[in-house]
Amino acid sequence: MTQTASPPPQSAAISAFLRGVERRAQLLASIQTGDMESAHKAVVVAVRVFTQDADKWPIPQWPLQFWRLLLSTPAMGRQEAGSHSPLPGVTRLPPTQRAAVLLHLVAALQEADAAGALGIDVAHYQQRIREALPKSALGQPDLDVWRAWSAAAQRALDKLPDAPTTAPAVSANTAEPPRRTAPPHPQARSLRWLWLALGLLAAAFLATFFINTQRQHRLQDSWFPNFEQQPLPETNPKARFDPNDATLDPDRAMLVAPQELRLALQLPLLAWLSVEAGDPAQPAAGVEAAARTTPWPPALPAWPAPPVQRIQLRDAWAQWQQLSDSERQQLCDEATRFAALTDAQRQALLQRYAQLPFDAHRGWHLGPQLGRAWPRIAALFTYIAPAERNALLQLLRSLSPDELETLARLAQTTPPEARAQFRTRLLAQHPAQRAAWLQARLQR
Repeated sequence: MTQTASPPPQSAAISAFLRGVERRAQLLASIQTGDMESAHKAVVVAVRVFTQDADKWPIPQWPLQFWRLLLSTPAMGRQEAGSHSPLPGVTRLPPTQRAAVLLHLVAALQEADAAGALGIDVAHYQQRIREALPKSALGQPDLDVWRAWSAAAQRALDKLPDAPTTAPAVSANTAEPPRRTAPPHPQARSLRWLWLALGLLAAAFLATFFINTQRQHRLQDSWFPNFEQQPLPETNPKARFDPNDATLDPDRAMLVAPQELRLALQLPLLAWLSVEAGDPAQPAAGVEAAARTTPWPPALPAWPAPPVQRIQLRDAWAQWQQLSDSERQQLCDEATRFAALTDAQRQALLQRYAQLPFDAHRGWHLGPQLGRAWPRIAALFTYIAPAERNALLQLLRSLSPDELETLARLAQTTPPEARAQFRTRLLAQHPAQRAAWLQARLQR
């Protein structure tokens, strides 16, 4: 008795890798090219070439090499993508910026691998991301747009089917021959007539039921008296709802504290200043004159604000309320110190802050403590379910500096396919046992 030989380990690893990236590759290619047929052909070509050459590269380099092959296909360099796209804002970008954004949002690559796939260094990759985003009122990349793109990319990935990119060909010799249909049995005609009669009886019953129901409704209407309708008397005008009255606005909690709302809008900047800025550097000549065009603190928009600005204010206020009392006091003190600087010194610090990578920008929205550690732990929390977000934020805020350091080291060794399970087990740990559990995971 002979045993069937199993596939070599390397071939099995290649198949597993391609199964893990094919849905992301199909979505990235469809947005980059704007055409589903061209996208499918590009993915098929990249898969074929990668399968032939994968043995030449170590496994950690497979993501970089696969996405490099996919982006090297001619269809990926189109100047204009299609109009029907789950990420219309990304679709309107130039091809080079579009590819840089999609490698982060769809392919979920780290900056080093994404830059390698594009054939550029990390600094130029970060510059492409900054140029792709619209600017906020302070001239900085608008992170609200980035979060909207990230959520839209995740929704598009969730909608994609799990079907493989290429289907195995079926040999003509193995095709099943056509089957002969036997003539209907003599009793089949009788059965058809019986089913027809049953259908007519069911239709008659439904018609009778409908007529009786209508009669019951008319009878019930005759039982109830006819009520006379009259307009309500005029009430005190002051008791009416006024949409322009701030005291009746659902956002009145932040409207009655404008000074605190200004601090909330500057939360990421103040968090970075309190931890990383240090002493302000003296800017070059000519910067002070340009700095006078940027007032500090920025003025609040007039109320009622447009819908987009209102959403931004609510998000900033919610992030501010999630901070601890000590962190809010720390940021208040930092705002006072920052306001006391000269215009030129403030402008120099704002320029340094604008040059930070995007992972750092996102982290400073979480406050001083998490903002410092966020670039090192962000890989574990790139794509999380909305239901887990509040629980994970609460957990991260409760970690000690040593626990955050351990978590940062684990982020470098946990593979992407194991991150969701890691987050689930981390949430399940009792706070008293969490530090020991993290150390045990680190020692594996």
